Amino acid sequence: MQVKFKALCLAMLMLFSAVAHADIQIYPSKGIFGLEQGCRADPNKYEANGASIVCDFSQAIDNDVIRKQAEQLFVQGLKQSLGEQIVDSISQKTKHRTYVASLDVLRASEYIIQKESTAEIFLPVTLSLKLTNVLSGEVIYSDSATLSQPIQVLSSELESAATKAAIKQKFQSTLLSLTQQLTQDLKTKLQVTEIDTQVIDQWKSYLVLDKGFKQGIAIQDELSSAEGDLIRVVHADSDYAVAVPVLMQSNSKRFSKVSTNTRQAMNKPKALVVDVLTYQGESKDLIEQIFSDAIGEQASFTLTPVNRRYSAMAQSISEQTALAQSADINQRELPEFFIRINVIPVIAYQQRIGKMTQQQIFHSEVFAEMIDRSGRVIYSTHATDEIKDVISEGMGFSLEARKEVVLKNALLKLGQQFQKGIQFTRSDLKVSGSSGQSITIDDAGERLSRGMKVHVYHSDRAAGRNILIPTWEATILERQDKKVTAQLDFPVSSNDRLPVRSGDSILLDSSAPVGDSKQARVLCPGLHTEQVGEIPFYGFGPLLYSAFTSQSKRPFYATGAGFKGQTLLKDAVIRMTENAGFKKNMDVNFYLPKDECLQPVFKIEVKENSVKCNSDQSSCDATLVMTSGARRFNQNAEKIGAYGLQQEIQLKGIVHQHRHEMYNIQMFDALPKILNQIVQKADSSQ
Repeated sequence: MQVKFKALCLAMLMLFSAVAHADIQIYPSKGIFGLEQGCRADPNKYEANGASIVCDFSQAIDNDVIRKQAEQLFVQGLKQSLGEQIVDSISQKTKHRTYVASLDVLRASEYIIQKESTAEIFLPVTLSLKLTNVLSGEVIYSDSATLSQPIQVLSSELESAATKAAIKQKFQSTLLSLTQQLTQDLKTKLQVTEIDTQVIDQWKSYLVLDKGFKQGIAIQDELSSAEGDLIRVVHADSDYAVAVPVLMQSNSKRFSKVSTNTRQAMNKPKALVVDVLTYQGESKDLIEQIFSDAIGEQASFTLTPVNRRYSAMAQSISEQTALAQSADINQRELPEFFIRINVIPVIAYQQRIGKMTQQQIFHSEVFAEMIDRSGRVIYSTHATDEIKDVISEGMGFSLEARKEVVLKNALLKLGQQFQKGIQFTRSDLKVSGSSGQSITIDDAGERLSRGMKVHVYHSDRAAGRNILIPTWEATILERQDKKVTAQLDFPVSSNDRLPVRSGDSILLDSSAPVGDSKQARVLCPGLHTEQVGEIPFYGFGPLLYSAFTSQSKRPFYATGAGFKGQTLLKDAVIRMTENAGFKKNMDVNFYLPKDECLQPVFKIEVKENSVKCNSDQSSCDATLVMTSGARRFNQNAEKIGAYGLQQEIQLKGIVHQHRHEMYNIQMFDALPKILNQIVQKADSSQ
């Protein structure tokens, strides 16, 4: 769907003072993270959401000497870069200004390139350095580095003890080299912004601050005081903000935030990547980082950085220091939006095109969607990249190395599409009535759909100015013409249960009108994509889903079934947030449309007698007969119809040995137009 944008504000970056050595402390965490989720025993065997670290690496660094050496290099490198800012303890007095430096292994792979009598063993490792707020779990700095140094051995010696020892030694030296590189880079890359604000008034339990989004204070920011008090911003206007206490042990009036990311200084909705679906052992963290970097600072939203292993790190810190963590951690609130990424297996093959030359073909497809707090998809898109290399015999890059390049290119395109395609319009709707826990909202522009989460704002005066106070979170229940009914869920400040009055506001960062949510669609829970025919094609379900979520006039919800290996949305949000510093036992209550659900259905066969080959059978033309669409089911799981089309696809220059790969690439090219026709047919039939 095309989403239009009206800019809320422009960042006034010149107001911020970025300094490389602000008054913060950094505590080096002991240990190496990222190895707790298991490893891949067979480097060549992959599965959905499989481990991105091979067991040879895990075993190589399961060594007290190497671990100690890496720890010493880590601390030494940090001290060389940041000097006295590196501390060996965290206390209650310094915890608000202390950030934990940690090392995470993002991936460690192993693949072999066979030559005539020798073989090259490639051992790429990616290591990440993070600085994490010890109180909230927010990551203020993240950098990664990759090193791949091949080992050359005789083909006959691949399984020998000497080769295994060489692999072990290379993995160990790579870990140490990357540790040194990341800590050395920190000195030039770390640029810290610190923004101070003070309390200028109090409205009931809410605190009114003297700075807003123009000065870098944004909604959901967590600010701390020198006394260790913690507050959370619940509303930010251009020149003021409203906060609620999180942990208040004194009567602090001055608070500050520290950031190395200028995107956090914008008045933009926040989004959290909650799931990355992979099939070929790709690193989820690395995929998220490439995607995030591609989105950049010009997007209309900002990604909420988290440390997936924050809970483990916080436990480790509490064991290493005298800091009492129990009252401090797990206080973050959910962001406004969630993002899921789906990485389709890269298609890669190699074929001879001359006596001394070969052609390598690589094709990558990546999908992503943004979802609001109700579970509704507000934006989805997919990106493609393809590489065709002609190489001389025994020369050129390995297939595995080029697969990484084509995937990275596709992810960069995906992030750029998110940056340009997702835009928000601020709507100010009014409450027209209130009765108990139910309120009525005027919504002539049809911005609200069933299940959406919204906030109610009350207008009042404080500090000599008009201010807005967010009082309640509510859920939209139903629509009657231009009015919607919502249920009050819980107060924004647990210390106040304020009445909602006629004239109160609903501020909404929304996309285009969503239409009648009674016509909402969802994938059927418990029914995955059904595929028939001799040609495997795993991209159909994601392509159909992308077509409905991006092209349909009806709202689509991500709360039904997923794809093979994909975690259900609710489970993904809970799993992501329970270990990243967010509140425990949060009520993640997504809306699931009941009236109708869809099951992707796909059948493809080679048309009888359509295959025509040249004299040496090296190149063939063929016709595929493809039936594609979706079955419709009602709330009783009874089939009530289907949307679909049957179409012939003409294929040219197919090589029998690689026919399935070639079929898949050409179907990725042909299907989007066909599926868009199915979506139009579905919309017109209601």
